[in-house]
Amino acid sequence: MSKTRKHRFLLYLGLEVIRHIVLVLPRWLNLAIARALGFATFWVLPKERAKTVRHLKEAFGDEKTESELRKIGEKVFIHLTQSAIDVLCFPRLNRKRVERLVDLEGGTERLDRALARGNGVIALTGHIGNWELLASYFRFLGYPGRLVGRRIYYERFDQVLVSLRKSALVSTLYRDESPRQVLAELRANHVVGMSADQDIDSVEGVFVPFFGKWAWTPTGPAKIALASGAAIVPAFMLHDRNRYRLFIEEPIWPVESVSKEKAIGMMTEAWSRVVESYIRRYPDQWVWMHRRWKTQADVADRFRDASELQEVKL
Repeated sequence: MSKTRKHRFLLYLGLEVIRHIVLVLPRWLNLAIARALGFATFWVLPKERAKTVRHLKEAFGDEKTESELRKIGEKVFIHLTQSAIDVLCFPRLNRKRVERLVDLEGGTERLDRALARGNGVIALTGHIGNWELLASYFRFLGYPGRLVGRRIYYERFDQVLVSLRKSALVSTLYRDESPRQVLAELRANHVVGMSADQDIDSVEGVFVPFFGKWAWTPTGPAKIALASGAAIVPAFMLHDRNRYRLFIEEPIWPVESVSKEKAIGMMTEAWSRVVESYIRRYPDQWVWMHRRWKTQADVADRFRDASELQEVKL
């Protein structure tokens, strides 16, 4: 066994131990432990800490002081640890527990309005708040559908996550599988969950504004919406003290009055703008260690203006 595989296997064993421990502890104690672990992780991982603070600086510039950025970065790690603990506790979720855990901000009228057309809904979120709980909450509310997810690099980790989702009523469609499965879900007027706010150079995308910079953004949600007639409904499950609050935004309807290429760009920019607005409101709940502008840095010098950037890989 190679060193890398051995290291991953040991991490997997550690995860299994933690997974069984948190299921027998009360949630208040789990969250207290998670806060301590998140705080410690921020300070014992200097490379990840520096990366997180640097990306926050790139996004907010002089809007926030260095001290404020470090404090946000610290809270990012605490938030992610708390969210991970809640995901590990999925096997003990039920309808009553979910209702106590989540405050439904504004109701589900926007989602229901989009579903009334009969073309399904793409529930689009970002890696903000607890995106795994978001998918589960919709299922506990009675909305049929599936989640589109990315395979985790280590199969055992992937199996754990898929198993946790199943325990919370969520089944997974992999991003690298045939899009026909996603279209079949939408034709059945189901809700398909997607997270598409990261710079993934292996998928098709366009450059759209994100915190004042051009960011390579996946076009999958817009393309699927155009192909199916489904609306894109931005939704977010945000931490609110020791509970969560669900926000559902206005549907983004397929644009049919312009060319397909232009419609893809317009819809992608529209949902990305909504995601950014929530990150600005809750900056300590997004994954700032992710290199959101990495593709931009690699190719921007080959293009002269934003209009050319917009057309890349359409």
